[in-house]
Amino acid sequence: MRPSTIIIVVLVIGAGAAGAWLVFALRAYGPGQPAASRSSDFFKSPQDYKTSGGQQMKPRW
Repeated sequence: MRPSTIIIVVLVIGAGAAGAWLVFALRAYGPGQPAASRSSDFFKSPQDYKTSGGQQMKPRW
């Protein structure tokens, strides 16, 4: 098999995988949610943290 054929096959598989990822990512959020809201939700930290039942902090001196 020639090297150019291998490169073309790898590029076609990569393009197909990227296209499938985009299609499934857009379907997961649905058409009703704008892209700006989706991007801000991606980096948002959780607002409620579990604060019970943990190890107590000890001073380091």
